[in-house]
Amino acid sequence: MSYQDGVGPRTVGYQLASETYAYLMRLIDLGVFEGPIGEMALNPAVRPVLEALHQVLSGGEVKIEVKHRGSPDILNELNRRLEEAGKESNEINKKAGYYVTAY
Repeated sequence: MSYQDGVGPRTVGYQLASETYAYLMRLIDLGVFEGPIGEMALNPAVRPVLEALHQVLSGGEVKIEVKHRGSPDILNELNRRLEEAGKESNEINKKAGYYVTAY
């Protein structure tokens, strides 16, 4: 593990819109990470999705295929939470006139 100043792990504060925080906490509740505190790791089923995201962000192109559909209720909830998080974050940033919170 690499640390910028060689001091070791540390936390940082970062502003999140309340809807973004609620969305992230729901992802955690649903198992985006696994394992006991201090030994948590990314859920192996999620890893290919993030690797695909990294490919897109690095200029690549991916194809995603859903093999088995999940719960429609949870899917709709997550989509709604993500949309609400974006709306709230954008509204906060627009009112502030600069980038205040993450979407």
